[in-house]
Amino acid sequence: MLQHIGVIMDGNRRWARAHKVELYMGHNKGAENFGHVCDWCMGAGVKFLTVYAFSTENWRRSPKEIEHLFALLEKYFIEEKARCIEKGVRARVIGERSRFEPRILRVIDEIERDTATLDNLHVQIALSYGGRDEIVRAAKKLAADVKGGGIKIDEITESIFEKYLDTSGVPDIDLVIRTGGAENRRLSNFMPWQTAYSELFFSDLLWPEFSREEFDRAVKYYESVKRKLGR
Repeated sequence: MLQHIGVIMDGNRRWARAHKVELYMGHNKGAENFGHVCDWCMGAGVKFLTVYAFSTENWRRSPKEIEHLFALLEKYFIEEKARCIEKGVRARVIGERSRFEPRILRVIDEIERDTATLDNLHVQIALSYGGRDEIVRAAKKLAADVKGGGIKIDEITESIFEKYLDTSGVPDIDLVIRTGGAENRRLSNFMPWQTAYSELFFSDLLWPEFSREEFDRAVKYYESVKRKLGR
């Protein structure tokens, strides 16, 4: 049963260059598509959606592009909160937040608080996220609890460690969809723990071009695979 989809939204900048428009227009177009994917997931009975919006490596981009991205995110969270509540969508942000400006943190806190009890679709937005960084942060929190006497080393299991991850309480990803074409057939530090047994679907479409038809193709691909999970 397909219950959790992860999406690596790649290709906004290439779409903008191909259409000879400013880079920010590619990000704007990509943000529109994110809303569509939420609707498609609910229509397909998918309960969890995680999108890779901004990686730890993306901080290397130009200050102008980063400024626009976070302004877009701020605007999107503010404008879409009412729609999330109307549709029963719970929104969470995962990742390392220490570099976020106070106003961004306030907007994130508000949408998380106001959608916390909703259950039609659980959406995780990975911001300033890197899979290795998440695991290191989890290990530090676990080590602190061991040092403080809250847990013994011999008691540590995979299920215990999972509780220290950003995605605690959320099932592993069943299907990863990555857009952007054949040149990007990799996970790019996207949730290495949670995708250990994920099926992978690579789309030739750039993220702003991603369509309902392509989404359905990805779901059908997942349904066609016989998942053994080591058995």
